[in-house]
Amino acid sequence: MVERKMLALVCAAFLAACVLNGVRAEEHHHDHDHGAKGPHGGALQELGDKDDTHAELMHDEKAGKLTLYLIGKDGKTPVAIKDAPKLNLKAKDGNKQIEMKAVDAKEGAASQYEATDDALKADPLDGRISITLADGKKYNVKLDH
Repeated sequence: MVERKMLALVCAAFLAACVLNGVRAEEHHHDHDHGAKGPHGGALQELGDKDDTHAELMHDEKAGKLTLYLIGKDGKTPVAIKDAPKLNLKAKDGNKQIEMKAVDAKEGAASQYEATDDALKADPLDGRISITLADGKKYNVKLDH
């Protein structure tokens, strides 16, 4: 009898924690829509909790090309970084890492990076992009395109 009461209390506590976490996630507000498009027509994904930098991804599966634009809080201003982002893909023939190449880098930093590879011909892509911002903060953006 005591075991049943304990089990019921544990289940109730777990359920309450799940409900509370769901409510907190819904309280996350922004000045833009999560389905918002970036200036190049790609979907915007926020990096981190402060919503200061966004990643805009453009995937051309026919060409096997992925373009990444790093954009500021306003959804328009380019944000340059020095460390080339790395793609970590789950492909048919195993995991693959691809280092993206800077486009129009100035003083060793760029806000646009590209990668071309046969593994990028998959649709949808399965994996993540590892990005290190200028302040040293690292993010792993899930590829869901």
